[in-house]
Amino acid sequence: MKIKSLFVILLMGLLVLAGCSNSSSDNGKKSEKSDSKDKKQELQISAAASLTDVSKELKKEFEKDHKDAKVDFNYGGSGALRQQVESGAPVDVIMSANTKDVDILKDKKKAHDTYNYAKNKLVLIGDKDKNYKSVKDLKDNEKLALGQIKTVPAGKYGKQYLQENNLWDATKDKVVYAKDVKQVLNYVQKGNAQQGFVYKTDLYKNKKKIDSVKEIKEVKLSKPITYEAGATSDKKLAKEWMEFLKSDKAKQIIKDYQFSA
Repeated sequence: MKIKSLFVILLMGLLVLAGCSNSSSDNGKKSEKSDSKDKKQELQISAAASLTDVSKELKKEFEKDHKDAKVDFNYGGSGALRQQVESGAPVDVIMSANTKDVDILKDKKKAHDTYNYAKNKLVLIGDKDKNYKSVKDLKDNEKLALGQIKTVPAGKYGKQYLQENNLWDATKDKVVYAKDVKQVLNYVQKGNAQQGFVYKTDLYKNKKKIDSVKEIKEVKLSKPITYEAGATSDKKLAKEWMEFLKSDKAKQIIKDYQFSA
């Protein structure tokens, strides 16, 4: 009897151990499946600062049709973003506020599937409580905010306008430089500069026109301001993003945020 009882106890123990082992294995498989399902494909996009608002809407729409995608943005001046790509930064798409920087990357075989996706306008803004008509109204102690000319297209456009209208020599000593158009807007809003050059689209937040600065005038340039994008990696998602920018959905979003598409 004792031997029988011992045998039964050993058998039950083995069955319990086997059950635990199977359970552990099943849980491991479930965990692996869960991890695989939760893991998203990342798409890293470097975008001009003037795209901060519209890009969030584009991301939302893109991810609706690409459930496995996780889109992240890095914002800055177009020239600085181009230099990052040239230095080997892990970027999949660049969305520039001009054509020059993307074309440079394309010539160096660092960008492909390029596309002109939007147009914008340059405006001169000023202190909302002052009756400015042009940069000529700036007093000696007042400042004009301008994006860094080498890395910020809006800064280059602003200087171009001033030179074409023989205003650069009279205003260059009043200029304070900013890293991008968002900083230009911030300078004028906070009174660090009394006027500045930004894009028309920068005057809107959540699709509503802001009232913290005054739009003095829309600037006329010899060439339109064209935005270009390009894939900078061979990821399938990068090419799909470029195709998405050509879609009617993307074009409508771009127009909703005051760009031309």
